[in-house]
Amino acid sequence: MPIPSYAEAVRYVRRQPRINASTLSDGLGIRWSLALDYLERMEHAGVVGAIEDDGWWPVARIEGPPAARKPGTSSPGKATMLRRSSPPAADKPAQSPALPPPASATTAHDQQQMLEKLREAARVLMAERENMQKLRDACRLLIAEREAWKRRALAAEARMLTEEADEMDRQRFDALRRVLARELHPDYAPAGLGDMSLREALFKSIWPKVEQIERKGRSS
Repeated sequence: MPIPSYAEAVRYVRRQPRINASTLSDGLGIRWSLALDYLERMEHAGVVGAIEDDGWWPVARIEGPPAARKPGTSSPGKATMLRRSSPPAADKPAQSPALPPPASATTAHDQQQMLEKLREAARVLMAERENMQKLRDACRLLIAEREAWKRRALAAEARMLTEEADEMDRQRFDALRRVLARELHPDYAPAGLGDMSLREALFKSIWPKVEQIERKGRSS
């Protein structure tokens, strides 16, 4: 890539309000020493003014003789020696002038898009909240159904246990009834077991109570 000429450097410098060797070196992609040589030539040609104490050259806006040095600045020969011996960092300003903050790039269209995105996010959030509420309602319904099935299962188990107990009671009652009929009924009682009239009287006294107990069991 060819090295930019002095004329190209002049055109670049005239577009700047002020310049130093580092800025010119970075802007043209040349060595710092060559940028310094270009600036010294420009100073003698009046393209830039005399170097200031902070290492920057003011760029002249009108062609003419070299600008007069400011009071208190060093002589050209001494300034040249200082520029030659100073490292590149010395050409940087001690304090760059504060630049005004850039204008906001947000336009009304961008703000409208942002507002639409916020509204869409709010709609999504509301939909998610509704879905969560539906899930909570479904969970509560399932819990209620589980409790109802649990109650029905316990009731069925209780009925089964009651029916089993009743069945056992009926079986015991039938066994007792058969024993009483076999031992006391005149037609079934074995002969030679005592006074038959006494057995018959005892059977007639007990059997109606047995039948009454049986009817109550059936009705319940």
